[in-house]
Amino acid sequence: MRKQAGFTLVELIAVVVILGLVGVFAGMFLTTGMRGMLLAQQAQENAQSGQIALQRISLELRDINGGPASGSTAPSITAGHSLSYTSSQAALPGTRTLAYDSATKRITLAPDTGQPGQILVEDVESCTISTSGGSASHDILFTVTFTLTGTSQNFSITVKPRNSIPTPVVSS
Repeated sequence: MRKQAGFTLVELIAVVVILGLVGVFAGMFLTTGMRGMLLAQQAQENAQSGQIALQRISLELRDINGGPASGSTAPSITAGHSLSYTSSQAALPGTRTLAYDSATKRITLAPDTGQPGQILVEDVESCTISTSGGSASHDILFTVTFTLTGTSQNFSITVKPRNSIPTPVVSS
């Protein structure tokens, strides 16, 4: 009887099992790499949108010259989530409100014209708006701190207005 060349069934099953294991490990390796890349990309986008929002908030708060009624009244902070003020910017005069809405998870900047607010940043987990100092010593500071969804870092800015303003009114 002649010997026939070829593979036995056991050898073929062993090769299929080994290739299956190699495929599973390769898939896990690729999945982990892709997941890491997507998380890094999301963190970069969050950091960028947070920085852009902080720059706009800084520009706004630097030019505060008073409260909602007129330049001689005090700005008002409500529940640590909303700041109403007037601005000395010639291009954008009038009363504005910087506000955090926990329902929509957005920080917006709204003019007093009744138009909807401009969204500064979305996916905000928490936000606080606070003030320190007093008008007697001309050292009033506004601090805005927020955290974005999916990030553990806080975005924060403290701004001293250019103008001398009355001490802000804080209400709960």
